[in-house]
Amino acid sequence: MAETINDRIEMIVNERFDGNKAAFAKSIGLPPTGMSSYLGKQRRSKPSVDMVAKIVITLDIDARWLLTGEETPKMEKNTKKDNSQASENRDVSTIASDAVLAERVGFLQMLMEEKKIRINFLELMIDEKNERIAELKEKIEELKSCASTEPLSPRQPES
Repeated sequence: MAETINDRIEMIVNERFDGNKAAFAKSIGLPPTGMSSYLGKQRRSKPSVDMVAKIVITLDIDARWLLTGEETPKMEKNTKKDNSQASENRDVSTIASDAVLAERVGFLQMLMEEKKIRINFLELMIDEKNERIAELKEKIEELKSCASTEPLSPRQPES
């Protein structure tokens, strides 16, 4: 059993395209030059949601298997004989759309957390600035009171 999504993609390339990465890339509408970053023995990038959707839809691959390595249970599969290929593609498309939406929701949640952290930081800075302003106002009042109690010395004429 393939351990990672990259292993499962490589399995598809080997089984359906006789190991020809360029043919695989072309079949899903991606440039062949980028395949080495997903396939091979060295550092492998995780495929984008768009790439996964293209594999699932174009090659009619079970999305659950591609993403997790688990087969879709028989009861979840579409068993009606009168369903067309278009209906099956719509189901795969819905799964891909759900994956895209889930990724976007996760990204937005991460952004919201970052914003909360920034807001908390800025609130702390504002509190510090307000404390400094209060200190300076006290100092101004102190200086005013000192100035009002000290007699003004007459200016000496310049000679």
